[in-house]
Amino acid sequence: MTVQKAVDLVGTGDTIQDAVTEALDRARLSLEGISSFEVQRISGVVEGSATAYQVELRVWFTLLERMHG
Repeated sequence: MTVQKAVDLVGTGDTIQDAVTEALDRARLSLEGISSFEVQRISGVVEGSATAYQVELRVWFTLLERMHG
């Protein structure tokens, strides 16, 4: 039996894919067992000729089992 938890993250990048990848790569540094994600919102910032995308995602991961005793 497994238990999963979800956290909300925001990633930024030059493309939508870069923003998602940035958020997932950073999450992998501290979370084990990431199983899925869902994009909640996509937005962007325009500064002159530069565009940056911001993606809010929900990431699910499996909680590790711990032995008590």
